[in-house]
Amino acid sequence: MPSEQTEPMRPVFTCVVCGCVYMPPKTMAYPHLGLTASPLHCGEAPCRQAVAQLPRQLQGLYAKAAWARAKAWMTKEPMAAPVRARHRARAATRPQGSRSKLH
Repeated sequence: MPSEQTEPMRPVFTCVVCGCVYMPPKTMAYPHLGLTASPLHCGEAPCRQAVAQLPRQLQGLYAKAAWARAKAWMTKEPMAAPVRARHRARAATRPQGSRSKLH
């Protein structure tokens, strides 16, 4: 876990092809594969090929948007993440001791 004084959290991206969420290395490179990490696609070959077929201008717009979303989370504290994904917004509609058709 990164500390507050040393470095920001690592970026997390969503692949525009398969939709998986991935976290590339801090160096934005996969040295064991000899590839550069991308904010647009995960490391799978079909995803890399699909993104390569997109026009360069569209790739640039998608990459800029992906970095903007990632940087918004990178500046947050690690403990600022929500503890529970879902929170019940309202209480039960019937009193605790009331009967239903099932009881």
